Amino acid sequence: MKNSNINQAYFSTSQAAKMLGLSVGTIQRMVENGIFKAYVTQGGHRRILSSSLTQYCKQQGFSSPQTAPEKPLICILHDSTHLPPALGQLGQWDHVKVITHPLDLMGIDQHVGTFFIDARIPWLHDAPIHLQDSLMQNAHIVVYNSAHLPSGSPLHLAKKINLFDGDISTDLVYGYLLGSAHESDTATHRPTSQ
Repeated sequence: MKNSNINQAYFSTSQAAKMLGLSVGTIQRMVENGIFKAYVTQGGHRRILSSSLTQYCKQQGFSSPQTAPEKPLICILHDSTHLPPALGQLGQWDHVKVITHPLDLMGIDQHVGTFFIDARIPWLHDAPIHLQDSLMQNAHIVVYNSAHLPSGSPLHLAKKINLFDGDISTDLVYGYLLGSAHESDTATHRPTSQ
């Protein structure tokens, strides 16, 4: 593909839909019908081969689509014994993945910008954090329900960590996103459009 941002090997169905101007449902059906070569992650998400997308564009006689840089993923690691209604809503948001089991961390193949972590997760404090270093190395970490964070937790070693006393909520994540967007706009000196 022509854009230098297209150096990744796979695209999500939502990325492909945006690039081609189609609905996510249409892209999913195209995957199911074999039009796009794809695989399914452990979490059940389809990943379309970049080469398959390029080939489709050539066959249809139009130029390869241009993509914007991929937005970093937000991962919410939450204790599976306490599931508030907000998790259901957050799981529907673009670029948000809710994780309640440690094996789901292995299915992440995209850059994670922020982890929201429930301090009540027992496996997080007992397992060596280096297993997730490649994901967590440069990510921001927001620990909620922070009163439950053990003093010996490896999370204390994180470079960029914020503690929050309350539970996860849509307001917490949305507020963080707004703050991050404002920080990004300020850092690049771009005026905000109205």
